Formats: sequence, structure tokens, C-alpha cells
Amino acid sequence: MYRIYKSIDIDFAHHVRGHQGACINIHGHTWKFEVGLEASELDPQGFVVDFGKLKSDVLNPCHAFLDHSFAIGAATYEDLKGNLEPVGVALLSSRETPDPNHEKKCPPLQLNGAEAHYPGGMKVAVFPFSPTSERIAKWLYELAVEKLEDGRVRVAFARIYETLHPVEAVAEFIPAPPIRSL
Repeated sequence: MYRIYKSIDIDFAHHVRGHQGACINIHGHTWKFEVGLEASELDPQGFVVDFGKLKSDVLNPCHAFLDHSFAIGAATYEDLKGNLEPVGVALLSSRETPDPNHEKKCPPLQLNGAEAHYPGGMKVAVFPFSPTSERIAKWLYELAVEKLEDGRVRVAFARIYETLHPVEAVAEFIPAPPIRSL
């Protein structure tokens, strides 16, 4: 049995409807989406599936759909959609220079039963469920099955890493040394 897996990191926020703890709040993560494929025989080129196909057919669409979005369930979106419009407008109006092409950057995406909405220009990924890591893992698995599984290739797993450590994105401030006078 041959097995491959590939992953992609995606930054987005989410809210878990009805959560009894801190996840009731809007909060973000650097998520890692990982898909594993297996086959007992390789294709004529010697692959389970070319990594590029796994990336282009499954991982990149997930990135395009979720990157820098606010992920919520459909029930939450229905409750909030009227309130999200002014929030989106307020957030985008904070730009010093408005982006005249912003509307073109808001494609009406749909991916495996989830839809992208743009209330006031803010990117909101609406799932048919409250987006917990477990439910997103199943959603990713089903997407991979739809796109890649055939009589030879089987999707072995889909994994979601909700928080990655160590954090690899760093911001730093170093004050300039004082200017010496002569």
C-alpha cells in the first residue's frame, strides 16, 4: 500500500454556535488542512496522485474559500446577516485608500455545500454546520473523496490542525538608536 499526504495552512476566524466556553467568541487560528491518499498500485507515472493535483483540486480551493474569512454556520449567518453588513462596511471604510477592485476580489464561491458571502465586503464562509475542527475535517474528507477518489485511489484521512506551534509568523519592533549629536 502506498500513501501520500499534503497540507496547506489557512488563516481564518470562526465562531462555534452555542459553545459553553471561549469558542462562543469570534477567534482565529492558523489552521492546517491535510489530506492523505492511498493506493495499492501506482499510476503509469509512478504516483498515487500527483501532489499538484491534490493541491489544485482540493487544498487550493479550500484556501481560496477560507483564507482571511470569518467562518460560521448557516444558522448563525441567518441570525446575523443583517448586522454583518454595517460591520463589513465599517471595516472596509477604515482603509486610508479604498480599493476600487474590492468587488472583483469577492467571487461568489461555493465549495462542498459551503458558500462565501460578502456582507458589506467582509468575507464570510458559511457552512451548513457550526464550524468545529471535527466537522471541518469531515467536510474536507468529503471534498477529497468527491475530487480524487476512484477505483484505484482512496482517501485515507483528512486532518485539521486548529492551532500550529511553534508560531512561525513574527512581528518585531526595535527602536532606532538615539541620534548622537556632535
